[in-house]
Amino acid sequence: MRKLPGVGLAACLLAATLVGCAQYENKRGVEVTWQDTVTSHLIPGKSTRKEVLRLLGPPSQVIALEEETVLYYLFERSEGNGLILILYNRMQIDTHYERAILFFDENDILTDFATKTDEPTQG
Repeated sequence: MRKLPGVGLAACLLAATLVGCAQYENKRGVEVTWQDTVTSHLIPGKSTRKEVLRLLGPPSQVIALEEETVLYYLFERSEGNGLILILYNRMQIDTHYERAILFFDENDILTDFATKTDEPTQG
């Protein structure tokens, strides 16, 4: 039986093209502008909804409650990597959320707020 000279080499090259690594990055939501340097200017009982919109921009969501309005800001960041083999694939994705939620009374005066920023872990 006679072997074709390039068949083994071609099979190895084909298998090598079916193996690879992947990286993943996704960002969505509103730009994070609610750092402490900005929110330190907000005073519950005094700051208005108009001032907050000027400082932070349009929110991700506006929620109307019975006697309150809520401005909700969200930014989502996902990062990951993967290994793609012929018979086995693996993906690892870490997602981090940065949020700000601000409550206003019926007169559009800030009553309370909370923020959370999150730095991705390295490793």
